Amino acid sequence: MPSGMWSADINELAAQIQTWREGKGFHTPGGMNTKNDRDMMLAKLMLVVTEVSEAAEAVRHTDEDNFKEEIADTFIRLFDISSAMGFDVHKIISDKMDINATRPPNHGKTTSV
Repeated sequence: MPSGMWSADINELAAQIQTWREGKGFHTPGGMNTKNDRDMMLAKLMLVVTEVSEAAEAVRHTDEDNFKEEIADTFIRLFDISSAMGFDVHKIISDKMDINATRPPNHGKTTSV
């Protein structure tokens, strides 16, 4: 799918998530220039990993409702990080999808996972 096919509304959603998070008093660094910002970004990324782990646990227990919640939490954390960093989420995803479109099926691997 060409990059023009992706919705730009995702940037608005990311900005809304960032605003909500700021209103709750939480901080997400907008860069990685200082050791403190790098440490905080690593902590934020580990929270993303935690949400994915919780989604995996929901799959283990065949709990689709909890799975949906954990996937949503994962997106919320990633969109917040992206917005705090000033990323154009639409552009970076579109650009990456364009790159992926040039790759062979299964990235040349014998498995589809």
